[in-house]
Amino acid sequence: MTKQDEVQDEWIPMSEAAKRLGISLSKISRLAALNRIETQHNPYDERTKLVNYAELRRMFPPRTGRK
Repeated sequence: MTKQDEVQDEWIPMSEAAKRLGISLSKISRLAALNRIETQHNPYDERTKLVNYAELRRMFPPRTGRK
């Protein structure tokens, strides 16, 4: 288990979550628009929203065996 796996409530920008999970930003945006995932306003940048990384990890577990 990595340190990222142990994080319970890490709120990160949607773009960072997409990079970490290897999924498209548009997929995360659609989930947010459909209220399938929780979002928060970013207090440092009003143009971006934050997502709960642990919640997305549960929805998109890491793929194994691919390089």
